[in-house]
Amino acid sequence: MTQEELDALMAGGNLDDIDTPKSTIGHEQKHQDGAHVVKQLSDVTKESEVKATQIFDNLDIVLEKLEHMECGTIESCQAIEDIRNIIFDTMSIMQYQDIHRQKIERVIHTMRDIYRMMGSTLDALDIDIAPAAKHINGDNDTKDLVDSDEIERLIAQANNN
Repeated sequence: MTQEELDALMAGGNLDDIDTPKSTIGHEQKHQDGAHVVKQLSDVTKESEVKATQIFDNLDIVLEKLEHMECGTIESCQAIEDIRNIIFDTMSIMQYQDIHRQKIERVIHTMRDIYRMMGSTLDALDIDIAPAAKHINGDNDTKDLVDSDEIERLIAQANNN
């Protein structure tokens, strides 16, 4: 995933609107890319869990320090209570985020299972698959096309050998 795609996701944008270069890649390369994306997503959720734990630890430290603070005035007691409430609200939000991280992990596990099943199914079929066409009528990319003159020249060259 490119930085542009990450930025679009974080901004709530649509990834379809991003103009990314399209390349022609083979079937196996697509599978490797799919596995790579799943691994990246898995790495992100692991990092997210680590960072969430650090946030919880820091919030616990702040709560502990608040417990040891003395209220000098009514205003300071109210400020301490307000800070405590903000911390508890933040912890609730973090728990909500952790639930979503767990849901994403469940999707990752499902994607891995599907990937394994597809791989074993395709391996079990062991069919000779014709190579993919380099050009299909209507494609805009014509760099791989051979014109009639070049075909005749190749045929003549083959006949001479």
